[in-house]
Amino acid sequence: MRFQAFCWRGCIVGTPPARFFRPEGLGYGGEQVGLWRMVMETHVGQIRGRNEDCVFCDEDLGIAIVADGMGGHAGGHVAARLAVDAWVAHLRACLADGEVSERDVQVAVAEANRAVFSMASSDPSLRSMGTTLVAVCLRADGTLLTCHVGDSRIYRWRDEALTCLTRDHSVLREQRDAGMIVPPSRAGAALRGLLTRAVGVAASVVPDLTVSVIQAGDIYLLCSDGLTEMLPDADIAEVLGALGANPRLAAEHLVDLANDRGGVDNISVVIVSSCTPGRLGAELG
Repeated sequence: MRFQAFCWRGCIVGTPPARFFRPEGLGYGGEQVGLWRMVMETHVGQIRGRNEDCVFCDEDLGIAIVADGMGGHAGGHVAARLAVDAWVAHLRACLADGEVSERDVQVAVAEANRAVFSMASSDPSLRSMGTTLVAVCLRADGTLLTCHVGDSRIYRWRDEALTCLTRDHSVLREQRDAGMIVPPSRAGAALRGLLTRAVGVAASVVPDLTVSVIQAGDIYLLCSDGLTEMLPDADIAEVLGALGANPRLAAEHLVDLANDRGGVDNISVVIVSSCTPGRLGAELG
């Protein structure tokens, strides 16, 4: 059984939007340098006694990550924190030397997996712990690199449409894709939270990676399943469409809505919002 996710650590808000694309980079098709704001929110929810999610974002580095720990009282929060710390440390080192590659992100996930697996192997009280992981890297060539393991998700709001950029690594998703379960169903509810992939539960793990071109006006949402279990995609789309230009308000509203609907799990979000000239005033307001 999966026990949801912990800690949060963070970005500095209230600072000018970060400049992620060098003038010589592709940016938005070479038209301008992109401006972005990152905001994170995390909440224990209405049921859990501890927040086992861990979130991080850094506008200057152009990276963001959400980890949703599992392992119950013993280690969910430990797994999430270890994974985030290891992933961020590796990406910081890579960025100090230049652009981040797909291989760099794969190695960062491997480092996160090693940190969690080693701790779980050395401490019997933490043996069942693990974590999901979703992360993004905004790159100077105008591309977004995403990676994920587990059932936390990354969404993109573009041209008034919401797209999920990740596919849950879960038994429920596999059985739905195979046509064995049609939601909503009692069988589906029983399978909720059973993962087919997680960080730290085995000696190695393979993340899913994607690279896509960023467009002006894009909004990206990273979230734990404490949000998506409470809110359907239609509600997430409505919030991002109405408030995405002000990521702080959007993040707070998503968390509040999930709590209003029951908040049965920890709820964590990171919103990465572009600050195009026509929207910059709204974002800063």
